[in-house]
Amino acid sequence: MRDDWQAGEPADPSAVFGTGTALSAPLPPGEVLTEQTALAGEPRTLCWISDEPPAPQLVAALRGDHRRSGLWPLLLCDSDEVYGDRCTVGVVPPEPLEHIDRWRPPDVMDRIWDGLVQADDELGPAYGPEVLTPFDTACPGPAPGGNLLADPDILANQQLPRFIDDDTRLAMVPARYGADVLTVLGWSGAANHVSRTAGLSAMVRSWERRFGVRMLRLGPDRLDLSVAAPPQDAEHAAKVAAEHWTFCPDRIVQETGSIGAYAQEIRGRRSWSFWWE
Repeated sequence: MRDDWQAGEPADPSAVFGTGTALSAPLPPGEVLTEQTALAGEPRTLCWISDEPPAPQLVAALRGDHRRSGLWPLLLCDSDEVYGDRCTVGVVPPEPLEHIDRWRPPDVMDRIWDGLVQADDELGPAYGPEVLTPFDTACPGPAPGGNLLADPDILANQQLPRFIDDDTRLAMVPARYGADVLTVLGWSGAANHVSRTAGLSAMVRSWERRFGVRMLRLGPDRLDLSVAAPPQDAEHAAKVAAEHWTFCPDRIVQETGSIGAYAQEIRGRRSWSFWWE
């Protein structure tokens, strides 16, 4: 943490990150979190985080500031760890943002899908036909976009109250897109699935465009999104579910058992939640 910002005092993240844009609402007391993996030199500043749970109205106001401020308001939940010491952010060195631009969502999906269904000489494929149904070992590719049922930002704000509890904090993250926070923060929640996060950020960027997704809450091993254009029919939902399987197979295999069963769950659903073991 930076010693020029004292925990428990009001803060101005726009000054810390050099945006020069005042926020429309004053922030509560908080502190700046820095990279925890730097071996030498000055650790990189990652985000500002509040000392206490935020009011939903504050988060909504700050979302409206994002285009001017360049700071994404993100809920962090971290009940098992200590904020400012070891928490959701800065556990691994953040990748450069340009790495996100290098990934095309179809390539991310193809690469992960092929790895998940690849056969092992002794153990066989990692996932069998019963998990892949209604698909086979061939990656179906990304789904078409959905039809907006609501304004994405208004829907995100409406969903905020149910994602805030005593273990939730507000983070202000310097990110052009909400999807980028996975990479900006050095998040390691999906480390047992993929080694780096830029490809996942690229997928979420695509969901922002195709499904009106907004990044709501991030934890050590979970992610919650609002969805303004969810799939409505069975075929579309199945293709979206196939994307989710490549993004987070644990969520699907351990809760619903198959892509097809999970597809029924997300039809018309206005939030997507993922967790990784």
